[in-house]
Amino acid sequence: MTVKDKSLRAIRHRTITALTSLVLTTAMMHTASAAIEIDETDFGPSYDTMIVDTIVGKPLQLVAAVTGTAAYLVSLPFSVIGGNADQAQRKLFVEPWDAMSRCLGCTVAEDNYYKSQVVDDNIVRIVVDQPSEILINTNDYVVVTP
Repeated sequence: MTVKDKSLRAIRHRTITALTSLVLTTAMMHTASAAIEIDETDFGPSYDTMIVDTIVGKPLQLVAAVTGTAAYLVSLPFSVIGGNADQAQRKLFVEPWDAMSRCLGCTVAEDNYYKSQVVDDNIVRIVVDQPSEILINTNDYVVVTP
């Protein structure tokens, strides 16, 4: 193998390595930017998800809430003895009934978004960095020190 062949081989190897790195970097950046984009025109529940939630989701949530309430009542003496009555109440009673109040056809994220848009005169909303925000309930005593 001559010196010229070795240098051509080294240049070819560097070129392939650089192109591979560029392609992998571009592919990773593309998926990261795609995850950030939100199509606000198509945000929210669709007709299909509302129908399925009405026919299947809400009845199953009702069954889960009633069953969870019954299980909570049965397990209450044991959870009091075990010292985890609050945790049992949250998981078996509160969370299933809270799920019933989610908007029709909405995911948890959509429901949280819609509920955050409700105007409350007692809450001051401070946008820190999109989409981060600080909510201060003005019914509470708030002290800000520098």
